[in-house]
Amino acid sequence: MKQWEIRYWINANEKSPIEKWLDKLTKEQFASIAEELRILRQLGNELKLPHSRALGKGLFELRERQFGYRVYYCFKESQLIILLAAGDKKSQEKDIKTAYSRLEDK
Repeated sequence: MKQWEIRYWINANEKSPIEKWLDKLTKEQFASIAEELRILRQLGNELKLPHSRALGKGLFELRERQFGYRVYYCFKESQLIILLAAGDKKSQEKDIKTAYSRLEDK
């Protein structure tokens, strides 16, 4: 089975807020997120709870459980995943709004 490709959403300046967010994590936090992303890359649109949840209108939430992080993403083209936003449970409401806004931009 072919793995899915994962890309970061980038702004008009060719910068990725998601990549910047990942860079701030500790090694342990990053390893936990990386494991969830590995599973997402492997299973793509077949990934379900407890790892992933559909939020509607083409937006999905990748659920990292150890630290409570969330990565919001969408599917594009054939086997392409775009990471739109990321954060923790405290910033979840704002992160979802940001992800929806970026989803409409694509």
